Amino acid sequence: MPGEEGKRKNKKGGFANWVRSRSIWMIHYCTACGAIELPPNIMSPLDLERWGVMPAPSPRQADVLVVMGYVTKKTLKVLMRLYHQMPEPRYVMVGCNCPATGGLYWDSYSTIKAVDEFLPVDIWVPGCMPRAEDWHMGFLKLREKIYEGRITSPRPIEEPGELEKYIYREIEAREKLMIKARG
Repeated sequence: MPGEEGKRKNKKGGFANWVRSRSIWMIHYCTACGAIELPPNIMSPLDLERWGVMPAPSPRQADVLVVMGYVTKKTLKVLMRLYHQMPEPRYVMVGCNCPATGGLYWDSYSTIKAVDEFLPVDIWVPGCMPRAEDWHMGFLKLREKIYEGRITSPRPIEEPGELEKYIYREIEAREKLMIKARG
């Protein structure tokens, strides 16, 4: 029937994408003032849980990494470790001006000016600080992208840059020290 084909062509995403888009578990990485506007999303009246967005207890259960506030070279190690502990498919949502430009700390030697050089960012939430409604709209946009299948997964692995190699060496050295100390 001609109507059947039309319905199939209009279908945006498959069942798996529909389920993923309705159950988003987030792990949030908050620094400084960026952490202020996300908690109102969890509470009423916005209540992101009604939309299927919930905080995850650990990165191993999370679907999306939410980054807000400035990122330094020292904290980038933790951020990348969180990202790599997340299972596929995984998504990254970044808010505030600081992760994009360095914000108030743009001239500091230790501030990362562009997080997207290290992590594949799917959604940017603009503002200094983005309001709770902006975060809400960001999650809805992420939900739409997941449903439509516009985010490829697994992500293509890029060759690590000089800073990333340094970060991985530092993480391995700390792990060895921790194993040695614990026995």
